[in-house]
Amino acid sequence: MTQALTEITRDLLSTHIDFDIFNSDELREKIDELRDERKTKEDGIYFFYKDFDQEIELFNQQMAKAKTYVKWLKSEQERLKAYVVGQFQVTGELPSHSALNPIKVRESAGAVDVIDESKIPQEYWIKVQTTKLDKKRILEDLKQGIEVKGTRLARKDFITGLK
Repeated sequence: MTQALTEITRDLLSTHIDFDIFNSDELREKIDELRDERKTKEDGIYFFYKDFDQEIELFNQQMAKAKTYVKWLKSEQERLKAYVVGQFQVTGELPSHSALNPIKVRESAGAVDVIDESKIPQEYWIKVQTTKLDKKRILEDLKQGIEVKGTRLARKDFITGLK
């Protein structure tokens, strides 16, 4: 019967403790068996992880197709609106307005159409300034033992070999 990785780990720790106390060949064999079982379980986890990669790729492709389709639908909507505006401009009239046809054409409040930015007077330009936390510098200081108020050095275990 196969065990979960957590069960194998628990049994391995327990057997190690028993081996440290009793130091028997039987316990050494059990440790070797548990290590082999853990290795097999780790291989399975790796293959399972890689299956997720394939599924992620498939769904990314499907999402890209869906985004392309949504973009096409939106462009079709804009094309329909332009068609209505064009017909209005030609005849000056819209189809009969009703509960099923709420279409109206109005003139916009206006928008700036920039033709050549280099010719726009300086008075119309604004200065935009932003600030950003320099996490790289903070990390360097924390690693050197310098205390930076409001921060701490966080170390986490991570997996390599996947991806």
